[in-house]
Amino acid sequence: MEKQARRALVLQHAKRIFARKGYHRTNVADIISRARIARGTFYLYFENKRDLFEELLEQVLRELAYRIQRIRLGPDEPEPAEQLRDNLRRVVAFVLNERDLTSILMSHALGFDPELDERILSFYDRIAAQIQRSLDLGINMGLVRQCDTHTAAYCILGGVKETIIQLSRQTPPDIDGLVEEILRFGLSGVARPELLETLRANAMQS
Repeated sequence: MEKQARRALVLQHAKRIFARKGYHRTNVADIISRARIARGTFYLYFENKRDLFEELLEQVLRELAYRIQRIRLGPDEPEPAEQLRDNLRRVVAFVLNERDLTSILMSHALGFDPELDERILSFYDRIAAQIQRSLDLGINMGLVRQCDTHTAAYCILGGVKETIIQLSRQTPPDIDGLVEEILRFGLSGVARPELLETLRANAMQS
């Protein structure tokens, strides 16, 4: 088996063990036993368990970046809302299809390992930064209202995380329903349209 293929197989087995046992209760012996490799082979690919775990985090970031495409404007392009819907559908489908990764990232308990905690928090900071860049771009394109995009990015991230946790417990998950609700909430919140118009009018008068 080629080195890259074997490395990918080790990551796949490790992902399942982390999801089942949690990061802290998993050790290298568990991983090499599941992957059926020698301990020395494991250390050809990874320095330690944390190095492997961080590679899983990087995989998620790469996969998300691949699935989120920049909104394009033009007469021959789909409506921006439809492009956003497609982005959401690709991201949600990936997260729900990768239930082992979802379990690891959503249920990781902070407080046991400060260095690992920092890696996890940095992982979410990087996702929030991607969301913030998208919001800033949306403002420049006239698609997003002026707002504190840093705060808005974390609001979006937190909401999507909790929603994914809840939906991942459903079998089968209603991906299209989730995407539609996230999109509607992101575009208009929960207020009735007439209330939004009243609030806008009052804001213009003040």
